[in-house]
Amino acid sequence: MTPTKETPSGPVEDNASDRKKRAERAATRSVPDVRRRDDAVTRLVKLRTAHGTRTVETAVSPLATDSAAVDLARRREEIPPREFRTGEVVA
Repeated sequence: MTPTKETPSGPVEDNASDRKKRAERAATRSVPDVRRRDDAVTRLVKLRTAHGTRTVETAVSPLATDSAAVDLARRREEIPPREFRTGEVVA
């Protein structure tokens, strides 16, 4: 009799880490990237951090609020929340 690759919780290949990775991939696919959309608009966003001020252009949906544009710009610039102070849409 050959041993199987089964555990009480299921197959060895299907552990919690694998389920988490599959869920992250599925979530990423379900969120449209507005940079690829025809109706995306560009916003000029000023971000103030603990290290200074940055002004960046960010493509967002035309329905996005200013706070959503600021948050998206912060994430795309990879500014950690602990370093972020304020942000505003300039244009």
